[in-house]
Amino acid sequence: MVTKCRLTRASPDQRRDGIVAVAAEAFADEGYGATSMSTIAARLGGSKATLYKYFPSKEALFEAVMEQRCQHVMAPLRDMRSTDSDDLEQWLAVFATRLLTKLYEPGALDVHRLIHSEGARFPELADVFFRAGPDAVLAELAATLARFSASGQIACDDVALAAGQFVGMVRGDRHMRFAVGQMPAPDPAEIARHARHAARIFVNGLRQS
Repeated sequence: MVTKCRLTRASPDQRRDGIVAVAAEAFADEGYGATSMSTIAARLGGSKATLYKYFPSKEALFEAVMEQRCQHVMAPLRDMRSTDSDDLEQWLAVFATRLLTKLYEPGALDVHRLIHSEGARFPELADVFFRAGPDAVLAELAATLARFSASGQIACDDVALAAGQFVGMVRGDRHMRFAVGQMPAPDPAEIARHARHAARIFVNGLRQS
């Protein structure tokens, strides 16, 4: 569905946000390679000249789309960084619940499909995506694992590796099936159950190391 976004009578920030929103829709509908600045301008109902005032290239616009989408995923996770919880299993269960909730949203699914379909042809897209999204998630998680490891509550000599393994457990087979349309998004209760289960297995494994 093509959505036109009129840029008149809007502040510069509103115009920029409107451009990013329409570009995200265009990339999801048509793919990165097939989408041009002319395509996006047409959807906006404006000129390419207006578009170029905000973004010097399609690559820069795609990066803004990724940053916006990934920040949406990261926001509820960054709220957890200041917690002083001493219960790692509970912390991980909340972290995983928030992450999964965001990953099952339509916008995140659009990003997932776009990177999988276009990443091999346009490696720079994957670089932007990982820098704005997965790498930031893993950094948040690794920092907390390092804190619990330093206190002696878990044995973990490679927190970066462990962080990646936990996120892999959390996404699991279900998210892949969802991404290819084989199953619907789980409801909040099922997401929470999945998150608790992954957290329990993961923490018990670290405690036995």
